[in-house]
Amino acid sequence: MATIFGVLTTSAAFYPLLMLDNPLGKVMASFAGIVIFALIFSLIESKFILPAHLASVRLNQAPRNWLAVGWSRVQAVAQRSLIWTREALLRPVLTVALRHRYAALMVFLAAGLYGMSFISLGKIKMVFFPDVPGQIITVSVEMDARAPFQLTRANMERVQQIGEALGEELRAENGLDASPIRTMFLSLESASYAQLWAELTPVADRENLPTLVIMNAWRDRTGQPEGATEVQFVATEDWGGGFQINLLGKDTAQLKEASQYLNEFLTEIDGVHSVRESMAPGKPQLAIRVKPEARHLGFDPETLANQIGNAFGGAAADRIRRGNDEVRVLVQNTNTARDTYDDLLDSRIRSKNGEWIPLGSVAEIDSGYVPETIYREDGKLVNTVAASLDRSVISANDLAWAVNYYFVPEMPQYWPDVALEMAGEVEEFGAIQDGMKRALLLATVLIFVLMAVPLKSYWQPIVILAIIPFGWVGAAIGHMIMGLDLSILSFFGMLALSGVVINDSIVLVTRYNQAIRDGRSVKDAVIDAATGRYRAIFLTTATTVIGLTPLMMETSEQAQYLIPAAVSLAFGELFSTVLMLVFVPVLIVVSEDVKVVFRKLLFVGETGMADRDQRPL
Repeated sequence: MATIFGVLTTSAAFYPLLMLDNPLGKVMASFAGIVIFALIFSLIESKFILPAHLASVRLNQAPRNWLAVGWSRVQAVAQRSLIWTREALLRPVLTVALRHRYAALMVFLAAGLYGMSFISLGKIKMVFFPDVPGQIITVSVEMDARAPFQLTRANMERVQQIGEALGEELRAENGLDASPIRTMFLSLESASYAQLWAELTPVADRENLPTLVIMNAWRDRTGQPEGATEVQFVATEDWGGGFQINLLGKDTAQLKEASQYLNEFLTEIDGVHSVRESMAPGKPQLAIRVKPEARHLGFDPETLANQIGNAFGGAAADRIRRGNDEVRVLVQNTNTARDTYDDLLDSRIRSKNGEWIPLGSVAEIDSGYVPETIYREDGKLVNTVAASLDRSVISANDLAWAVNYYFVPEMPQYWPDVALEMAGEVEEFGAIQDGMKRALLLATVLIFVLMAVPLKSYWQPIVILAIIPFGWVGAAIGHMIMGLDLSILSFFGMLALSGVVINDSIVLVTRYNQAIRDGRSVKDAVIDAATGRYRAIFLTTATTVIGLTPLMMETSEQAQYLIPAAVSLAFGELFSTVLMLVFVPVLIVVSEDVKVVFRKLLFVGETGMADRDQRPL
């Protein structure tokens, strides 16, 4: 029965993830589905297949070969070691903890709060997704719209030469067999935009030379090329769109000024690079304004727009049918009369009186640059400010906090009509956090109901659930020890940890209830449950940690996405084992003390009520 409900409670921990509706949530839902399927299959295997295999095992048969003899000796040593640690360590510690149970409870609570303080103080960073540098460095260069193609090509060739020189320098300094920058591929998409991809050697061939070190050195040596408006070096994937902030407003002047100050604010923060905005001027434009005196001649903006549009863009004069096709006939100035700025000034505009007047006489022409794309939301202009982050220095959440703490309070004073909202990675992280909070609440309710059935108690499931946050604290401390940030994948490992902890707790509490039914006292029953289930709990922890250790030591790029979950499960399991064997028994005894107090208060209250009823009126 315990195994069935153990599988059900673990499945209940993962089931709410199936209902996450954002893109990353769907990815996690697929993992959760695989876990639930594997748990159900393992339950079927343990109930129907494993007993058939065990039926053929002869327990009393003496080992026949040297391998079996050696293995039996190893088992005997392991068994004696488990018995010794149980009797010499666990039982005395548990006895003292139960004798001073309230002091022990305070110690555990203080340890839990101390572990949580690492997160609140920033000792352990929280990120949306682990920052995993790959083996590709991407260099993107955006040029001024006026820049010629030759300048763009020269800049990219210079970037490539800097990369080649850097690779040879790093090879000599680190004693490598080959340059860490193996191959480079250049793409000139247009005169205003180009990209370069650099493939690095495998991490195993450059253990002391991380990808971010190569990228940062390359970026610092490149600087700002001539005519470039944006230079971006990327070695990791920006999950959720990277760091983005949306500025919204109807006043264009206020929006541009706020965006400028936000750009300056972000640029001054360490670890922030390549600040850019969606409304940055990038496309050349000629603005034509009618002179005041031209209005007396019958010219207005609409008249100028129509005539200039027809002269330079063409006006439909007729339609000619050729076979099954219809050809539009456009009338416009000749090519030689609409190629230059002077051609525009010299073009003739007809007044309402029928006079032909040069455009330069009735209008002023200004040149400038405007955004290629303008976004609107609810009738407001939207300017998206994005930045690339060195996540070893600052995370997206920390940067968002800095913006909300230092920049946002000044906005009503200087730019009252401009609003700010987080987008990209921060917005995605907030959305998935809300979804996981709902999932966690639903999982807690499901687990409570499933535990209440076999335990036949409403109080004991609460005792078991109380240990889960402490296991998460152990997982967080494990991230600090391993030098990792807490991420969504870390939470996935914490869910798996919750299932393991609940299973071990159910086994322990079930043994305790059986001892109580046999007539044992509370303290004796708790000690019997902890010592009796010590081997099962210890072996569960040992096999889990040993199985995850190779993954935690792996250095490949693919493994970096799984390591946070492995660290959460391994370190959380180590921390929870101590809690399981000591903290849970303490909670059980404390809960029994509380129940005794409530019974006494209830008995006194009922006695007092009875006495009052017997008094004469």
